[in-house]
Amino acid sequence: MKKIFILVTMLIVLISLIDGCANKTHVSTSDKNKTEIKQVKKKELKRDQNKFMLTDLRNSKKKSLVYYALGDSLSVGLFSKNLDSNFTTLFNDYLKKGTGKEVTEVNNSSVGKTVTNFGLPNVQNLINHRPDIVTIEFGTNDSAYGVDYKNLRNFTNNLDTLVRRIKNETDAQILLMTTWSPSNGKYIDNDLIYDRKIKDIGKKYAVTVVDLSTIWKHNPKVTENDLVYSQVYHRRKDQFHPNQSGHDEIAKLLYKTVKTK
Repeated sequence: MKKIFILVTMLIVLISLIDGCANKTHVSTSDKNKTEIKQVKKKELKRDQNKFMLTDLRNSKKKSLVYYALGDSLSVGLFSKNLDSNFTTLFNDYLKKGTGKEVTEVNNSSVGKTVTNFGLPNVQNLINHRPDIVTIEFGTNDSAYGVDYKNLRNFTNNLDTLVRRIKNETDAQILLMTTWSPSNGKYIDNDLIYDRKIKDIGKKYAVTVVDLSTIWKHNPKVTENDLVYSQVYHRRKDQFHPNQSGHDEIAKLLYKTVKTK
């Protein structure tokens, strides 16, 4: 009997050991699966982080795209050498090459205008065009009106509404541009205040802001125009608006942004 009892006890211990090993193997496999899932999620997150604007436009199921430019005289093109070499058209050409698709430019811009008297009133027109990518360029004329409470409030509220509606009522990629100035401009201090408002709105709606001061700050060459009459824009040139070099740089900055943001 004593031998039988010892054999039974040993058998129970052996079974327990085998069961324990099985459980350990199961736990190890489970932990391995969890690790693999985490790695897959990390890879997916990394892929999402690498989805840039240009990539989204290229991968869009649409065979052709619409680029809508909304702005003031800068977006009109003053003072490029010709109508086909302003920054909006150059940027449109970059988009064609970068996406491999036909891109139609709709330029709705006007000299001397602000977000209050032109930008927001034209938001429905923009929405109706169902654009794939938009540049919003206001603040330069707005800042010339001053930095008092009323002007800043109107600018901020109306730009906020403009961006919010485009964000909510279209699927467009949005590029929000800061103000333009000569390097020794009269309104640089005002521009800095308006630029902060622009950047705040960009942050609020997760919209990419393109800082034009990286072009004109400390670089007088981009606004060096002769003061003769422009046969292209039917007005006398000035040394405020970008020359052809300035337009080239703006287009390059916009394209660099959609490739990396």
